[in-house]
Parts: sequence; C-alpha cells; structure tokens
Amino acid sequence: MSGPDLGASQNGGFCPRSGPILFSVPIIALFAAITSGSLTFLDYVHVITGGMWTGIDLFMGIFGRTVMTKISPMSRVEVAKRLTPTMLFLMPSIAAVATAAGYVLANKIGLWNLSSPYITATIIVVLILLVQGFGILLPNELRVFREIRKERPDTDKIVKLSLRNLNVSGSQAIFQVIIIYIMANLTI
Repeated sequence: MSGPDLGASQNGGFCPRSGPILFSVPIIALFAAITSGSLTFLDYVHVITGGMWTGIDLFMGIFGRTVMTKISPMSRVEVAKRLTPTMLFLMPSIAAVATAAGYVLANKIGLWNLSSPYITATIIVVLILLVQGFGILLPNELRVFREIRKERPDTDKIVKLSLRNLNVSGSQAIFQVIIIYIMANLTI
C-alpha cells in the first residue's frame, strides 16, 4: 500500500550534508592511527568506534524500537526519512573501522593467536556482526533509502524494513556486549 507523497528531502537531495564527514572521519582516524605507530591512538580509535557502534545499536534496538512501535505509521516514516541517510553513512564506517582497528591492535600487541579460544570466539562474534550489518542492516537501509526517494513511497514497506532493522540492531547489541566480555577477558 502506498501512502501520501512524502517529498524528496528537506535539503533538496537526500544526502545529509554531514554524510561524507560521518563516513570519512573514522576511516581517516584509523589510517592516522596506523601510520602514527601509536598504540594508544589505535586503541582510542578502536574503543571510540566500537563504543559508538555498540551504543547506537543498544539505543536503536531498545529505545528506538520501543518508540517506533508506539507511534503512527506516518510518524515512523518521518523518523526513517531523517534517520536512514545518516545511518547509511555512519554505521558501515564505524563498524568497519572498529573491526579493522581491533584486528590491527591485537596483532601489534601480540594477542592475535588463532589457537586462543578468546580469539576464536571473537572471530565468530565479529563474523555474525558483519553478516548482520552488511548482509541485513545495510541492504535494508538501502531499500528504505530508495523507497523514501520515490515520488510515492510505500509507507508499509518503509515501516516494515525499519522495524526489522531495529530488531537486528537489538541482536547486534547483544553480540557486542558478548564481544566486550570476550575482549575484557582476553586482555586480563
């Protein structure tokens, strides 16, 4: 079922002005940390991007889902219209940077040992997170993005995909808490 015309976007395009910055700053920070040779800087990049990734997923999976299920379908679409473009830029970047920085950091400090059960558990959890993120969340966000840009978007489709992503975000938050537990035990 198609809803009323939602319009293009508030700024004429559908790319938030901050989109390229949201995408590139974590990547630039990762390259700067690696090239600087500073373990502290690399650790900071890993912790801050991992914390952002976990925090956003916790917020979206718990509070975002709760709010979205209690508001009208048109309000859900309005939230998705504003949230989707930003999430498309930010989440893939921080997820990839947190993962890459963690791998580089583990290698540099000598923790990367494939015979370690903690490393094996980390690999399994990271693979689950990456499959969910790049296999479910990102494609759904792209579907929402394309739908919102249509002259007459299908509001039911937008709501369905957005709620699915909020559920997956909640699942991601659980796996991220697990990986934090694993990392805490790995470094003790």
